[in-house]
Amino acid sequence: MSIPVYKPTLKRRDMDAVLTCMVSDEIGPGSLAERFSKELSRYLDKKLGIALRSPTEALSLALRSLDLPKGAGVAISALSPLYYLDALYNVGLQPLFIDVDESSACVSPEAVQCIAESTPAAWIIHAPFGIRPDLEFISEQDAPLIEDITSVVAALESEEQADAAFSLIRTEYMDPVTTGGGAVLLPGNMKFRRLLKPIEDELPTETRMPDINAALGLAQLQNAESMHEQRSEIYELLSQSLMKSKHHGFLPDSEKNVVPTAFPVVIDTGMNEVRQYALKNGIQTENAFASTPYARLQSEEIDCPVAASLALRTILFPLYPSMGRKNTELLVRILSTLP
Repeated sequence: MSIPVYKPTLKRRDMDAVLTCMVSDEIGPGSLAERFSKELSRYLDKKLGIALRSPTEALSLALRSLDLPKGAGVAISALSPLYYLDALYNVGLQPLFIDVDESSACVSPEAVQCIAESTPAAWIIHAPFGIRPDLEFISEQDAPLIEDITSVVAALESEEQADAAFSLIRTEYMDPVTTGGGAVLLPGNMKFRRLLKPIEDELPTETRMPDINAALGLAQLQNAESMHEQRSEIYELLSQSLMKSKHHGFLPDSEKNVVPTAFPVVIDTGMNEVRQYALKNGIQTENAFASTPYARLQSEEIDCPVAASLALRTILFPLYPSMGRKNTELLVRILSTLP
């Protein structure tokens, strides 16, 4: 059996929380979903938000709350999660694509300044693979910022958080804090809480996160920091091993630490050859940017040459706490001998 790229790390406490919820017959949206949102807002020092069934719904809600003009442009990375594109189209907005930095896959400061000349109505910025982008210039702009902190939520210091209108935490199966599916949207201050509230009150029940998912999220949140420490230890081992090969990973542009959620490798030879070698040795890999706007639209609509290059050369290797010592040692050996 090969090692999968993603595998949620579920402890006994996680399963007990879900089973307790099932026994109570409260599996639809209710008190646990509200509690999960409240715990995240307290943990991140944000205003109370809402837990929703899908990240697309959460981002669409944030954009609706900002009441942007129809057809307005919103700046996003060309290698951002694909659902950003769907959320923008859902509410009648258009993407303005930002190219990325070769060494980190974060939005490039030069590209950010170039896009700013187009006066975007808003910015949606994420931290790819736990690498935080420099948001100082974006924070100084008049347009509101929606900050996706999914990958850094387990180790996000208060001084590292941008002055964002909304913070978004996706909680899908591959994320550091998983509910099995969904997202939480948190306003940055009372101004944006007031904008969110009337739209939130009109949401259909089926768009809200079910309690059975929130029960898992609450248990996961209690383990978030310890899981982060375990991922960091494995990440360090894998990084040292990769240095022995002809390939490389991503690094932050500043003194910020990586909050590892996956292990991306930029291939300097043939991607297919490397993937076949890994699979032959029992390790699954994925195209790191298969679910991005660039992968869907490609060069026909996105003029971002660095993003185009990385999209064709970056693959993900497994990295999660439950891999175990034996699988970690196998991965260390394979990374150091990649063709």
